[in-house]
Amino acid sequence: MNRPSVLNALSEEMFRGLRKSLKAAMEDDRARSVVISGRGTAFSAGLDIKQVSGFESQSKARSFVYELVKPFWDTLFNCEKPIVSMVNGAAYGAGAEIALASDIVVASIGSTFAFSGGRIGALCCVSAIIGPLVCGGRKVVEMNLTGEPITAREAREIGLVNHAVRKGTLLATTKSILEKLSHVSPISNSSFKRILYDNVSRSALDTAYAQLLRTITSADFKSGSEAFGRKQIPKYYC
Repeated sequence: MNRPSVLNALSEEMFRGLRKSLKAAMEDDRARSVVISGRGTAFSAGLDIKQVSGFESQSKARSFVYELVKPFWDTLFNCEKPIVSMVNGAAYGAGAEIALASDIVVASIGSTFAFSGGRIGALCCVSAIIGPLVCGGRKVVEMNLTGEPITAREAREIGLVNHAVRKGTLLATTKSILEKLSHVSPISNSSFKRILYDNVSRSALDTAYAQLLRTITSADFKSGSEAFGRKQIPKYYC
């Protein structure tokens, strides 16, 4: 992810680019695995709030959810090659969800994770589905309902992160994992991932996308994104 000036916030263009890259890896027989990382000081700060809050109509917001967000997640969940997230810095909102939905997560100790969509009136919709499957579901619930970040070490304790390492060893640790992955049969890994993601309910995903659309077209999101732009805490209960 390469928008370091905005902490790799997930824009429409980035959703398209990530999906395109995943599809290219899926179709390339030489590609044994996929690594997702963020350039600069963050993995990803989540949705590009300025862009998402600027939709001029309900239909534009619907197109964003169903023509960009949904196809991206569909592609990621259908990728049968191992996906490794290499996290250095903040992984917030949808950025944290990308890490959560990856198969293996390697994070520098200084990294932080937060399902923070609710802070601005939006939603980390996929985390409600994947969280209970791969890590401490109770903690994921708390993280969503409070929006509070946790450290890489805390993320490792609940199973969101596999390896929390010093920044200087992040790349070497990731390369070591990729080497280990190369010693396992690709058809075995593919079959394992088919079984793993069969647990992801398509009905739940349909609900998730519908609720994401509900939140980003709500009055709460309007006030939350305006407060975000002013670097203020939104007041939902006043």
